[in-house]
Amino acid sequence: MTPNLGQGACQALEDAVVLASAVAGAGPAGLADYDRLRRPRTQMIVRRSRRIGELAHWSAPVPVAARNAAMRLMPRSSFTRSMGPVVDWAP
Repeated sequence: MTPNLGQGACQALEDAVVLASAVAGAGPAGLADYDRLRRPRTQMIVRRSRRIGELAHWSAPVPVAARNAAMRLMPRSSFTRSMGPVVDWAP
């Protein structure tokens, strides 16, 4: 996972909670449950982090200026809403 969302440690903690629960309920067979439960979420976060990283690393002056202008014009609430799927998690 790229570091663009700052989710590495958070995802490790989520992994630990889900893994402990899956293995406690089913032993080693719980690993399949763990994978089934975690894969969609982690893949979503990896994709988001990669997209943000791609935008953050633009270097051509015109696209960078357009990106920066768009970011300044966006309401703060849109950033909060966009991060909802990443930060809203419950075991």
